[in-house]
Amino acid sequence: ALPAHLDTRQAGNVIRAYPALIDEGASVALRLVATAEERDRATRRGIRRLLILATPTPVAYVQEHLSNEEKLALAASPYPGPRALLDDCLAACVDAELRLHHADGLLRTRAEFEHVRDAIASGVLERMFETVALVARILRAAREADKAISAASSIHLMAALGDARAQLAGLMPPGFVSATGLERLRHLPRYLEAIVVRVRKLTENPGRDRQAMNQLESAIGAFESAGGRIPIDPEAAPHLVRVRWMLEELRVGLFAQELRTAEPVSPQRIAKALAAAG
Repeated sequence: ALPAHLDTRQAGNVIRAYPALIDEGASVALRLVATAEERDRATRRGIRRLLILATPTPVAYVQEHLSNEEKLALAASPYPGPRALLDDCLAACVDAELRLHHADGLLRTRAEFEHVRDAIASGVLERMFETVALVARILRAAREADKAISAASSIHLMAALGDARAQLAGLMPPGFVSATGLERLRHLPRYLEAIVVRVRKLTENPGRDRQAMNQLESAIGAFESAGGRIPIDPEAAPHLVRVRWMLEELRVGLFAQELRTAEPVSPQRIAKALAAAG
């Protein structure tokens, strides 16, 4: 169990520092940091690394048992290679199990850690296969979206196609599996399909796309003015993470209504979500 903070006296002043677990890849380190926020941010990642290190890794077994279709899909990812992608899938699985037991992602005692470690070990193989199958589906959908954008290339459609390509890049950066998280990851095939639907409609009616784009741009502007960025750090303020994904739902509602949104969404609802946090 780590103390929440350590106070030391220097020249008559009390200096407060915060012990944090730091993810160093093959190990974790214990260091003092300057703020409680920095401690929690670092320690979440340190705990995840510690759980990964304490769990027999299923990555090699999963890699050996991929279907040919999955191998092909995983080979065309923004990761350095399939092993790096599978390692990130494992990190996402560990995150999901950790959040299931501790919503804040922080474990504070050995007993808590061992409980989560054992839960991960008992179900990680099945969860990994499910995650890899979903990621393969996402990568195939991303390839279809990329092909649709490339095929529609036209000087008159450049602004809309550029926005669609930026959306695709924002959904699929390196590390996207663990950064997106398993709960949100299941929505990515729909977001990617929405790009294909949008591009098809765009070539039929560019004017309608421009009107929808005006609404989208106002919502993106409000999000960025509040400090939001895409791709967003999963540990950004919760309201910004929420609005980042509301923007994807707004895109579905504006450009591919037939795919249906997961929740009611509009520029007004996005403005309200940003204001509520302010």
